[in-house]
Amino acid sequence: KTHAKTEREVKTEIAAIMRQIAASITFLPLLDEPCTFDLLVYTAAALAVPTAWEESAPRYIANANQVRLRSFDTGVHRVGTCVSYRVETDDGPPP
Repeated sequence: KTHAKTEREVKTEIAAIMRQIAASITFLPLLDEPCTFDLLVYTAAALAVPTAWEESAPRYIANANQVRLRSFDTGVHRVGTCVSYRVETDDGPPP
């Protein structure tokens, strides 16, 4: 079991994830047009969540590419990050 981390340690790990997301432009496809992003947060069923969040089923992307990013554990919560995307060609979406 891990120890509960200090607020500074958690902020340092969150900053590292943000840097990794920013650096992902080197290997993720270039977006030439406006698009939308869904952030999915998986929580324990009994966990209280912000009222602005909505409950939904997982949103899987058919024929997706996935890039796993850094994860960390606060000692209380475990955070994992992943980017899933599909590249469409001039002929339309992949089969």
